[in-house]
Amino acid sequence: MESVRLQIGILLTAMTISAVIILCSAGKSLEQQKSYAIEQASAFAEKEPIGFVLKTYEGKIALFRENNEKPYQILDIEVYLLPDADRELLEQGIVAESEEELKKILEDWEG
Repeated sequence: MESVRLQIGILLTAMTISAVIILCSAGKSLEQQKSYAIEQASAFAEKEPIGFVLKTYEGKIALFRENNEKPYQILDIEVYLLPDADRELLEQGIVAESEEELKKILEDWEG
């Protein structure tokens, strides 16, 4: 009878230790997942979309999105017809954060 009690005691102790190890591992895994999610969220928050950029492209005004080097759209507006100040701004790139802001800028050039 003593032997059975001893075996049951050892078994219960082993099960308790196993449960503690499993719970600690699960807690550590959740902590790592939470940390990763926070890093991803902050990286996403730091990246601010710039919207649209108007630049000169092959003698015309082109619309670029999200720092792409290939134009999203090429407008039928010849750059040489614009005032010098506008041409200089286009060489640097004119940022429009929304479609409304973009429309206001384009209305000035399209007449």
